[in-house]
Amino acid sequence: MKYGMKTKLATAVLSLVLAVGMILQGTGLFGALAGTSKVYADESFGEKAYGYMKKMSQEYTFRISTQPSNAECRAWLKKLVSGWGYKVSTCEFAADSTHGWGPFSGESLIFDKKGKSDYILLICAHYDGAWSPACDDNGSGVGVLLENAERVAKMELPYTVRFALFDGEEPGCLGSTAYAASLSQEEMDRIICVINLDSVAAGDNLMIYSGNYHEDTNTFTELWPLNSMLELADEYDVKLAIHPEVNGQWPTPTKMTGSDHAAFAAAGKPYIYFEASNWMGGDWDNMYQTDSPLVKNGKIMHNEPYDNIEFLEANFKDRIQKHLKEVSQLVYATMIGHMIIPKEAFKDIVTPTEAPSESETKEDTSAAPTDEVPETQTAAEPTQAPTTPPETPAVEETSSDVSTETSEAETSTEAETTTEETTTVETTTEEETTTQPETTVEETTTAVETTTIEETTTESEEKTDEGGVNWIAILIAAVILLLVGFLIFLFALSMIQERRAQNRRDKK
Repeated sequence: MKYGMKTKLATAVLSLVLAVGMILQGTGLFGALAGTSKVYADESFGEKAYGYMKKMSQEYTFRISTQPSNAECRAWLKKLVSGWGYKVSTCEFAADSTHGWGPFSGESLIFDKKGKSDYILLICAHYDGAWSPACDDNGSGVGVLLENAERVAKMELPYTVRFALFDGEEPGCLGSTAYAASLSQEEMDRIICVINLDSVAAGDNLMIYSGNYHEDTNTFTELWPLNSMLELADEYDVKLAIHPEVNGQWPTPTKMTGSDHAAFAAAGKPYIYFEASNWMGGDWDNMYQTDSPLVKNGKIMHNEPYDNIEFLEANFKDRIQKHLKEVSQLVYATMIGHMIIPKEAFKDIVTPTEAPSESETKEDTSAAPTDEVPETQTAAEPTQAPTTPPETPAVEETSSDVSTETSEAETSTEAETTTEETTTVETTTEEETTTQPETTVEETTTAVETTTIEETTTESEEKTDEGGVNWIAILIAAVILLLVGFLIFLFALSMIQERRAQNRRDKK
């Protein structure tokens, strides 16, 4: 082969390799190495959640806690998550007839994804239903939980994620109440935050509730989950709505009752409650999920004609897919360490060692002892709480995808909470309805206006996508770099040889 041909061949091969490298970088391969990738752009968020929701609606319809279909669904769930490598434990409870459903035995499913730290992020959803195929309420929440449990099953996470599939929510949060009462004080203290997924698909607006309200002092604590989630939502272009004031029962932005986070909120734990709803329905409160004329009184949940996959697919499919995708993306981002957690959230943790120092929070978690705060956590500066209930946000007419602007402040001192083990926690079901004026909430791109978070880390401290090093990516990148180096050497050698050959020809 002539030297000129060698040069051309080397150039062509080098160009091909560089093109392949650029394509791989576009898929996020090298982003993982640089530690700057967030959630991969090609992740199909919400697709598996939709499939699980559909299966539960069609194959395990009318999952009332007292009916065989609920037990069959529980058996399927246990087999499914066990197949992903999780060890599933159960929390059984016995219900009497005081809740109005008659006596029955229930069973919640609990399984952990062990992380670098023993701090726990609890993600929960109830799998039982009420008087319907229970597609939205709550096949949707279970679907998002399952999708993300499958996604992180083989990943390395910054802290432990505990998944809870609760039974008996519809009669009054019986399963979650029993589980919360079964926890030791040490284990309850290790829970950083509770994320509750309930009816997240079909309503007009994707809502977020958070914050522990203290009626005796008209103050709030634990607003940091709201601030952090709103920042994540802004980063991923997800619109979240916060409800307006409703008769003082649920001061903005809280909703401490009505679903499975209630027992934990009563114990003073930070929480985030996702729900797709519409609080702008005149005589209806959150039970008014949509202003669509196709749904009588706007209520999908607990209604057989509406809360089934056939009706929802025919009328709200695009909305359902959008909400499932957005919630799933935010939950995943939280699990891999993108949530900003203030170090104050760890101050009550009962551990055999001292609480982590500020310098320890900035160290690489891969080399940190079990109970150190992961490097993705940052500190928050508490601010003075309001002395009066928060004002109702300014309103403006809209029909869907509403975001919010509200003025809340997180209290500078957290109310002392003494948690006593009990067998019952007073909760309210989603059947409670109140009246409110017809309102909508303005869009905002910031968190609660009077509460700000001061990050202690710099912008250069990026978060990794999987909470650890992607060794496969490193190996592939190293091979590509060596190949590129070799081809560059071959190209240079070919040029030198061709120049020498040309010199010899000139001398002749």
